[in-house]
Amino acid sequence: MLERVRYYTPYAWRFLVRRDAGPLICGLSVTDRCNLHCRACHVSSGALGDMPYGQACEIMRSAYERGCRELYFTGGEPMLWRDGERELDDLVDAARQMGYFHVHVYTNGTLGLRSSADLMWVSIDGLADVYKTRREDHFDEVEAAVRAPGHPPTAVIYVVDRLTAKGLEPFLEWVRDTSLPVAGVMIYFHTPYYGKDELYLDAAERANVIEGLLEMKARGLPIINSRAGLEALASGEWTRRMPTALVADAEGESVCCRAGDEVCPDCGYGACTEIFAAQHLRPTAIAGMVRYL
Repeated sequence: MLERVRYYTPYAWRFLVRRDAGPLICGLSVTDRCNLHCRACHVSSGALGDMPYGQACEIMRSAYERGCRELYFTGGEPMLWRDGERELDDLVDAARQMGYFHVHVYTNGTLGLRSSADLMWVSIDGLADVYKTRREDHFDEVEAAVRAPGHPPTAVIYVVDRLTAKGLEPFLEWVRDTSLPVAGVMIYFHTPYYGKDELYLDAAERANVIEGLLEMKARGLPIINSRAGLEALASGEWTRRMPTALVADAEGESVCCRAGDEVCPDCGYGACTEIFAAQHLRPTAIAGMVRYL
């Protein structure tokens, strides 16, 4: 804890006052393999396969030396990652040995949640009938994985699109009423990586959904996004290509996201607006971010 205080005190000054903090968060896409074929996702059609262990360690080490202290693994489905006998937890262990403060994993949850990571972010976009419109018929097995004992703390990522928007309120009420053992639900919006499709919500439609989310949050439903972060998502007035975050795969490194700049105006990453709102001293966003430091 003392080491974190020593690091974050000057970083907070640069982040909040000078607004020139440099990288803090490193995302590592360790595989483009996935066991699902989700609607509007083409990642699993790639040819990168699994990143070699040595390359992953080199990327993590480089990011650490440039200031990153928070790390997450993504894909594809990162729980599929292998290099010989090595599994994802070997990369988690390597990150800890380097000195990363927290290690998170973004997963679809169908392969279980047993890990030595600090937090598992599980994609669940609605109750069973809505969920399958985006991620096929796996709701029951993902729910079972979340409710099973013996895994790290868990939080939900809910991606809102034209089909899943209707399921938001029932899902949030179900999480609350059934005491799903999660830290809460982080709301993202469908980002049109491959062009504006039938799932895309335009700015006015997105703002209308967020108006409802703000009311749900006021009622105490388990939404992780801060009020300030949601308001930034609704207005669209937030910085794209957040220099606080970098993401890498086997082909190279990008700032914030691996997509092209043409996608940025329609970005729906709720985590990015949380960073933006915190950097602009919005109390609700700062309070939310402190929970993860």
